[in-house]
Amino acid sequence: MYATAAPHLLSAVISAKSRWTVAQVVAFLDQSTLPMRVSSLNAEGFPHITSLWFHHFNGRLYCCTQQDALVCRQLQANPKTGFEVAVSAPPYYGISGQGVARILREDAGELLGTLADRYLAGRDQSLRHWLLSRLATEVIVEITPLRVTSWDFRRRMSGST
Repeated sequence: MYATAAPHLLSAVISAKSRWTVAQVVAFLDQSTLPMRVSSLNAEGFPHITSLWFHHFNGRLYCCTQQDALVCRQLQANPKTGFEVAVSAPPYYGISGQGVARILREDAGELLGTLADRYLAGRDQSLRHWLLSRLATEVIVEITPLRVTSWDFRRRMSGST
């Protein structure tokens, strides 16, 4: 289903200043149900941010979207992207990075089902059904990270040193 990559792909791209180790970054990505914020650039070079459900596999990040979505069209025109998976309220922690996106037109059904299971966790079956009803025009966005860093202010913001 997904492109095969060395499991240690992230170890080569995590910043030396990253707060977390490779294992901690991988655990965070694998356990998180936060959406990933993905940047794409318009024709004038201005960034656009889109929140997408994601799945981490072998150091790459995978999302689904409609083939005519703005983020998809912009990433096809310029595959350079930035991304972030982070909490939006104190204490702040998460990961961000830069990478290269590629649009995969293979059947996105398996990934979309995985994402719906993960993010909906059995809730809102009507949304799950609606999402899966649009598979004919669904594509996969594969992001290969080139640089990743993390931050974690939980300890500092809790008053501990």
